Amino acid sequence: MKRFFTIAIIGLSTTLLVASCGDKAAKTADTEDVKPVEKKQMGDGTTGIAMAFYYQDSIATQFGFYKEIDSMIRVKEMNFQQELEGKYRAYQAYEADIQKKMQNNEITGYQIEEIQQAAMQKQQSIQQFEQQRGAALQQESMKYQTALMNKIAEAGKEFSDKKEIDLLFFYQKGGQITFINNAYDVTDEFIKYLNKRETELMSGFEEDVKALDGVDLK
Repeated sequence: MKRFFTIAIIGLSTTLLVASCGDKAAKTADTEDVKPVEKKQMGDGTTGIAMAFYYQDSIATQFGFYKEIDSMIRVKEMNFQQELEGKYRAYQAYEADIQKKMQNNEITGYQIEEIQQAAMQKQQSIQQFEQQRGAALQQESMKYQTALMNKIAEAGKEFSDKKEIDLLFFYQKGGQITFINNAYDVTDEFIKYLNKRETELMSGFEEDVKALDGVDLK
């Protein structure tokens, strides 16, 4: 079955500034320097924008929440495949048993029509299961994909504001972008920010997924 959990997240960025306040003896807070991305001249040279990019594949392998959702979908897909294969094996065993009985003359001519109808019903049942359950699993995967994309996009907007980034791209091999200078790479900083906010991003996630019920995600 095709995978539907490839996520293209657009508009994300880097760097978190945490300021400690209150009684320093009671608590401490991590602080990170905010270093805005240098603005590059574009067009006629009268205006400039700050650009950056991240490697999309790195999000899938290094962001904990992403990996957790992906693993959950993989398990559901595997369970579906195993159940479908079990139904096919059961039907093959049924066919083999009928064939054996026919060879041993254990089936009369009056029973053949009934057996053919039963075989057709079993085939239709398997096809219906494959189509309906497969479609439902695809829709579920797309809902999780969309909800996760929305969560990361929300965090990415806040991240971009802190980093003062105007334009952020994702990069992957075979994508629309042929080349980006590594000087614009903010992947590590972005992933660090996402993982630091993982608990917050997970909050209300299932509710976000349910809210997509009935939404056309194609």
